[in-house]
Amino acid sequence: MDYDRIDMRKTEKHEDEGPFVREIVLPTSLYNYALHRGYQTHDEVGFYLIGLFKKGVCFVYDLIEFEYSEQSGGFIESDLGRFFRLKTGVPLGLRIMGHLHKHPGFTNYSATDKQNFLRYGNANPVNAFLIYMVEPYDKISGYTATAESIFPVKVTIRELTSEEMLLEKDLRIEFKTKILLPRNSNYSDFRRVFSENISSETLKFLSRPTIQIDQGSEAEDSQITRESEILISPRKVVEIEDVGNNRTIAYRLFMEDSENIADLEKYLKQLVNIPREKGFEMVFYQEGQRLSRDTKIAALNRPITWSIERSMLYNLFKNFSKFWGNLSKFLKVQEKAEAPEALQAAEKEVQTESIYDELVVESQPILKKQDMIEEAETPSKEERRAQSAEESRPIEPKKVFEIQDTVKKSETEAKKRKDFRRDRLDYFI
Repeated sequence: MDYDRIDMRKTEKHEDEGPFVREIVLPTSLYNYALHRGYQTHDEVGFYLIGLFKKGVCFVYDLIEFEYSEQSGGFIESDLGRFFRLKTGVPLGLRIMGHLHKHPGFTNYSATDKQNFLRYGNANPVNAFLIYMVEPYDKISGYTATAESIFPVKVTIRELTSEEMLLEKDLRIEFKTKILLPRNSNYSDFRRVFSENISSETLKFLSRPTIQIDQGSEAEDSQITRESEILISPRKVVEIEDVGNNRTIAYRLFMEDSENIADLEKYLKQLVNIPREKGFEMVFYQEGQRLSRDTKIAALNRPITWSIERSMLYNLFKNFSKFWGNLSKFLKVQEKAEAPEALQAAEKEVQTESIYDELVVESQPILKKQDMIEEAETPSKEERRAQSAEESRPIEPKKVFEIQDTVKKSETEAKKRKDFRRDRLDYFI
């Protein structure tokens, strides 16, 4: 049972806010009946509280007296036979919430009561206990318990309002199920298997049923009236073949009518280990007809088979992988072929520069001799005057620009050759 949802509280606040039950409402007529039974005997008397829990309040609708296995003025013990018969016979919607019993002259719980309360609290934290006395005066106290603690709660003695009274509705729920037995089984074998498993089998179908009021759409907030009709649709059973190694056994998945084949695929993957390969998909069939992924579960009425098949995109994936592999191989071959050629070109440029440097070194003596000859052939005074006059003449702007462009162009080309050579060498080192 989801107690958090019932009590509208968050789990992390349970310890701070205390127990689930905050108040116990006992009708005046039932309280008077308990007082009457208390006045009739000096022994203790006890009753089972039959009720329900809603929004922090425990409403008591009936009292069923114990079947005493032991009874005295200070101690009573109920026969468990009545408890289990009563638990089975209580109508749907009500349950045994706890018990009420009389004490001689006080309403505090005893050590025995404490053990019983905590045992109830460990089994179900939504519970209620009442202790009353009739002498020297009428008094009643209420308690509720968890597995570790006992808490006092408010007790209200009053008649129930019209809104708190019970509304009775007839429910008709039909579902078909299967049972597997050995071929040599007899009636007693069937009865034993059926009685042991029918409760859990029913829960599988009715754990989250579709509830419709007046044949309309499912609405959790719809008001239930005496005239309204309630239709409960159990969960849909989808039988799937070829799940395990024994193909004669069809396994089941319990699903809602609104779900589809895509949801069925997700649940089946959680049930069995299915190999995952690129380019393959899970395909479902009903009587040989392939089912689309948006097919509703409500439309299924036969066992389902499934298989792993190639996807429509398999060839596309395959061709793309092949193309990418070939392209990678081609690029690697081209890279290996270009590497030696670039290295040879870089080495040739290095050799050219070294030859040029050697020529420059070897030509230095010749240049010195030419300088000596030029110094010997010094021009006369008149020639020097004419030469200086010629040099002092202004140069035309056009020629100046041509000279500058030529110098810049030669410097740029030299720099490019040097950078290119360095890049090539860095690449292959």
